[in-house]
Amino acid sequence: MNRLVRLFAIALVLFPILLCAAETAPAKGAFDLRSFLAPFHTVTLHLPIGFVMIAAILEGYHWFRPSRQLRNAIGLVLFFSAATSVLVVLLGIFRAEGGGYEPETLEHHRWFGIAVGALTVVIALVHAGVFRGDGKKAGAALYRVLLLGDLVLLTIAGHGGGNLTHGSKYLTENAPDWVKEWVESSKGEGPVSSQSGGGEFATAIRPILEKKCFQCHGEEKQKGDYRMDTVEGLFAAGESELDPVVKGNPMESYLVETLTLPEDDDMAMPPEGKDRLTPEETLAVIRWIWEGAKTE
Repeated sequence: MNRLVRLFAIALVLFPILLCAAETAPAKGAFDLRSFLAPFHTVTLHLPIGFVMIAAILEGYHWFRPSRQLRNAIGLVLFFSAATSVLVVLLGIFRAEGGGYEPETLEHHRWFGIAVGALTVVIALVHAGVFRGDGKKAGAALYRVLLLGDLVLLTIAGHGGGNLTHGSKYLTENAPDWVKEWVESSKGEGPVSSQSGGGEFATAIRPILEKKCFQCHGEEKQKGDYRMDTVEGLFAAGESELDPVVKGNPMESYLVETLTLPEDDDMAMPPEGKDRLTPEETLAVIRWIWEGAKTE
């Protein structure tokens, strides 16, 4: 157990150093290890969530049926919780770069994630110190409060990550209408008409874009530095620097080009694996641009 305590102490010292290293950009033209590792954030993020929840469940069971063997098992689970939390935080920092995420939501998720990683390491250290040797439990209450707080932070950080990946409506998109109306009303008024448009655009075109495009080019995420949920953003060139919508000329509109590329093309939008526009929806967008791309 003393060896584990020393290991955790070293990890706690190294944690801020690793965070700083993660923020350091590689030399131009060099292999970017961060870009390679970044997608693994999505693969590994469930590990600390599972381990912390298991530790909490075991802790609750131990409350009613205490045993030394169970206490040791909790310590082992917390070790894996801390190790995977640090890993996920580092991969998350890599993932944040170039992801086209909305800055405020990203920063919110980043700092809650870092807080989870740091707190989980602290909890593992506190547990190892409190329940060592003869099983004295002078700090047991502090440990349990920290564990409960970690569960709360995990929930907040996880929800923020879900918003970044799937959009803020991912929990309610298939909910009953009364739930959607209640959620929308609790948020207050939506975008004003100058932002969201009106007329045929609002009734025929925007619903298509909202269903098929906003998840990656909306409020929470702007892949390719392109945002489609506002009129201003829809007409503004993104990372490609090509005009997405050329009024009256769909064949010169980069939006139409990406919509009509083969699904296996790297530039096709929506990308492979996402729900693509139907031929009728694509024709509706083309016709709207041909007729002048009016938004009112």
